[in-house]
Amino acid sequence: MAAIGAGQELSVKLNLQMIADAMDELWWEYASHLPGETPSLSGCLLYCGQTTLQSDTLYLIPDGSEEGFPADCYCYATTGSLRGEAPHIRNVSSSFAQMLNLVITVFQRYRDFERDLSNVISSGGSLTQLCRVGSEFLRNPLYIHDNLFAVLAESSHVEGMLEFEYNEKSKKMYIPLWLINEFKFDDSYRRTLSLHQASIWGVDQYPHTMRSLFVNLWDGERYLGRMLVNEVGSSLQPGHFRAAEFFAQYVIAWLRGQESVQQNGNHNFEETFIEIMTTGEADERDLQTILGILDWDSTDQFLCLKLQNQNMCNTVRADSVLNSRLASMLSGCVSFPYQQRVCIVMNMTQSKMDAGTLRLKLAPLIRDSCMYAGISNPVKGIRALYHGFMQADIAMDYITNVDSSDWLVTFASCALSYIRQAACTKLSAQMVAHPVLGQLLEHDAAAGTQYYVTLRTFLECERSIPMTASTLIIHRTTLTYRLGRIQELTRLNLDDPNLRLYLLLSYQLLEKGKPHNGR
Repeated sequence: MAAIGAGQELSVKLNLQMIADAMDELWWEYASHLPGETPSLSGCLLYCGQTTLQSDTLYLIPDGSEEGFPADCYCYATTGSLRGEAPHIRNVSSSFAQMLNLVITVFQRYRDFERDLSNVISSGGSLTQLCRVGSEFLRNPLYIHDNLFAVLAESSHVEGMLEFEYNEKSKKMYIPLWLINEFKFDDSYRRTLSLHQASIWGVDQYPHTMRSLFVNLWDGERYLGRMLVNEVGSSLQPGHFRAAEFFAQYVIAWLRGQESVQQNGNHNFEETFIEIMTTGEADERDLQTILGILDWDSTDQFLCLKLQNQNMCNTVRADSVLNSRLASMLSGCVSFPYQQRVCIVMNMTQSKMDAGTLRLKLAPLIRDSCMYAGISNPVKGIRALYHGFMQADIAMDYITNVDSSDWLVTFASCALSYIRQAACTKLSAQMVAHPVLGQLLEHDAAAGTQYYVTLRTFLECERSIPMTASTLIIHRTTLTYRLGRIQELTRLNLDDPNLRLYLLLSYQLLEKGKPHNGR
């Protein structure tokens, strides 16, 4: 569907389906050949044997006047039985005069539609006025939302239509957040985003019992939003598809000149959050728009979560049931699919929920859904989401890569494992660890002593003689002797807290955090 270019005027074109719709409304009988032709008819003429014909004209042929008409080349309608390969309507059950009047009326109706739309644009009218013109023609209420699901205009709001949510901060109406979240995990909806022609969103797809005719608003390669006609007032007809596309071109022309469109850019919730998650950066205008929609503050405290099926063969993108449960459980959150995982941004300031409470609420759902969950530490500020998602990834990697039976892991609980891995990216664990541990291991191997384990237990017991002796199941005298020998061999100053920390980390690096049980 082409948009109106700068300074370009639209001229409405019809196809025979639009004529057939009018005949159907009057319950006329007819036969037809309508191969889904593109609207190309600018007017109609009575065929009376003329030889100079035009491809943009519908020819009306009285019964008995078919001879000589090139029925394979030009569109026609007749009360007779002339058959041809060109799009046509034949055997119309009315009189020729009635058919003639009907066709002229349909063409005039579309001309009036074009005139009314042009008047709104040329007079600087509002998008709401444009919607009312479209609604009157299509005989159903319609509305338009932008790429961030803000409702830009609606013709009217009647019972049965989706109830929008008002945002006090931005002073705008929005598609409800719960529905936005559902759409992000609905494969059928996601496929519709690439369409450039009018289509139907059916009762089985929409969360309400109505059909909607929709047209995506494309300005070149830029997605501006969507126009939807709700089937509430009357039944949608096949010809309405092309009429809706024609109307959408005027909407695009109106939007193109609006500063708000330029400010909104070409991003949506998902794209903006993915940019922050993967690069740490996002367009400031997009970010501020989203914060306004969500009623979030850029300095709020956030938590990042990533969910993944335990069976990696199945993605979570289409799991709208899971997403609905998450939305009902967690207030102040946005979720979206990314690389076979569900990513969640939780506004802790808005929800007034701490990390411990969140984990308790999530645990049964994660367990019952056979999923893994990686949870970040709380992060301060919207820009810190980049680090929060990195922490959630690290927690998820810990579940899937480390020998762990946990299915819900916080970054805090696996941070030490991450520190161990990060410390050995350039040097081996043996090269990073304190050299005295290797010395003690060599001495133990040669002399049959237990100095390596004794020092570790002594440090883990915070240098408590009774606790260390009890843990090792040895007498205090034996422990004191071992500590004395360790001091003689290593000359370590265990009163230095930095040294003690280094030694404990060294044990973690060498033993990969596995518990020891030697004596």
